[in-house]
Amino acid sequence: MDGIHDLGGMDGFGDLPPDEPDDASPFHEGWEGRVQAAYIAGLGNDVFNLDQFRHRLERHDPTYYLGTPYYERWLTAVSQLFVEAGVVDEAELKERTAAFEAGEAELPDDGGPSLSELVPGVADHYWSARPDRAKEPAFEVGDRVRVLKEHPSGHTRCPRYVRGAAGEVVAHHGTHVYPDAHAHGKDAVEPLYNVKFDAADLWGADHTDADAVRIELWERYIEAEDE
Repeated sequence: MDGIHDLGGMDGFGDLPPDEPDDASPFHEGWEGRVQAAYIAGLGNDVFNLDQFRHRLERHDPTYYLGTPYYERWLTAVSQLFVEAGVVDEAELKERTAAFEAGEAELPDDGGPSLSELVPGVADHYWSARPDRAKEPAFEVGDRVRVLKEHPSGHTRCPRYVRGAAGEVVAHHGTHVYPDAHAHGKDAVEPLYNVKFDAADLWGADHTDADAVRIELWERYIEAEDE
């Protein structure tokens, strides 16, 4: 969906911080790892799918989204998805949160499913190819295409900065789950392509030293360039 979360191509946010060392922890606080674990548990137990999670993040209030740390946004999204799925009772969650804030509760130490038990369910969400439902692609490698200039109100994986731009199909990845429908609990598949754009067409020759930008785009996002 169009929203503040789609920051690709936007100016005014300053320079990116330098990369962390290769052996650095991905977490700055211990609780962030617990949020990651809750997210993995939700995917692995099929409580929500990857696109539903992304769409939940996108629906955060813009001020909250920009002013809230990364894993705190994740915590809000995962909590809301567990409540919406009926896995967690909202009143009980609020009661437990208040108890932790008051120092009157401790985390249970009763184990739970192991990572190896959850991995198959998680992998299915990240590798969403559907060869058993293959659709004949409308485009071939070398075809010139243009991204539709649309502004969806629901979830989409089509970045704003390529809409209306023309590029060349450089790969066809087969048939994959269509995220725009999947985020809303609908079952749909579409051919998936890798499309190469001239970087100067996207950013302007004076604002990039890259030759090209390659984007994964589902078939519904594009049309023949001359249409």
